[in-house]
Amino acid sequence: MITSRQNEFIKRIASLKEKKYRAAYGEYIIEGVKQVREAVQSGQKIVNIVVSPRYEGERFAQEKVIDVSESVFAKISEEAAPQGILAVLQMPQNTVRPPEGKCLLLDGLADPGNLGTIIRTANAAGYTEIYLKNCTDPYAPKCVRSAMSGIFFVRLFRIDSLGDLFSCIPLLCADMDGENVFDFRPPEKFCLVIGNEANGVTPDVRAQCAHVVRIPMRASCESLNAGVSAGILMYQLAGGKV
Repeated sequence: MITSRQNEFIKRIASLKEKKYRAAYGEYIIEGVKQVREAVQSGQKIVNIVVSPRYEGERFAQEKVIDVSESVFAKISEEAAPQGILAVLQMPQNTVRPPEGKCLLLDGLADPGNLGTIIRTANAAGYTEIYLKNCTDPYAPKCVRSAMSGIFFVRLFRIDSLGDLFSCIPLLCADMDGENVFDFRPPEKFCLVIGNEANGVTPDVRAQCAHVVRIPMRASCESLNAGVSAGILMYQLAGGKV
């Protein structure tokens, strides 16, 4: 059992709370028995599983398990009430490719909670390809928590520009000047664009959108949260099919 908070292995795991170290090592942290179980079951690449004395549940991938003291676990955990189990996973390295079906383009999302919520909902609604243009880190702890296990079942592609990536599929974005989404008939294949929380879709991406839709709202409401808007749009545009 590791009992020193200054142990090099522990310091490396703790460093994964910061984006630069996640990028350097190509690893990120998940916490809680449900996420660890689903990571193992879905074939994620497990680096290590760390457990504290309080954890008395199932031992996943026993050969990867490292026992640590409660004090050491507190150093590496991000949870207010930790369950005593976390895992370090390798980040998937997805080569950018054109979309195959309905998908998402997230344009400048800044809040990790919103990004995680959208990833979780995308998995539920069957949008399994997600392109991230100038977005916050999807492997940040807050994003991973919000995404739940959805992050294991979608493909994330980080892009700097659109290029001709979407030449084979129409882009569709939301704007208050667009057509009522509940009256709109989407094409069979499309890419839904969700813009930055404060500024919306950037002009260069908006210029490439073939369709613009809006979610109808009462006059007393100016806008919806990005995660909520994305969820409504994903399900409506998919026609209830996942």
